[in-house]
Amino acid sequence: MIIFATLIKKNKNMQALRQIVDVKDNSLHILLPTDFKADKVEIIVFPIKEQSKIKNSERFSGAISKETAGKLHKHLNEVRNEWERNIY
Repeated sequence: MIIFATLIKKNKNMQALRQIVDVKDNSLHILLPTDFKADKVEIIVFPIKEQSKIKNSERFSGAISKETAGKLHKHLNEVRNEWERNIY
């Protein structure tokens, strides 16, 4: 089963294809798009880790200090208030 596939065309001579596929019984199947033209390809296989099911709010909790968060919050409020002003 193909989970993710992207065809990247840099120019007329260069194409790159990225797919993330499931490995079953130590084998994998790569389906090339019809517009992918090549007589030979190079295949490099990297294992990937599954994405965690953790919410971003949980993943990044504590990433910055409360002091820095307070400064950012204050700055955002100032920027938002600028939107409200009459500029003409």
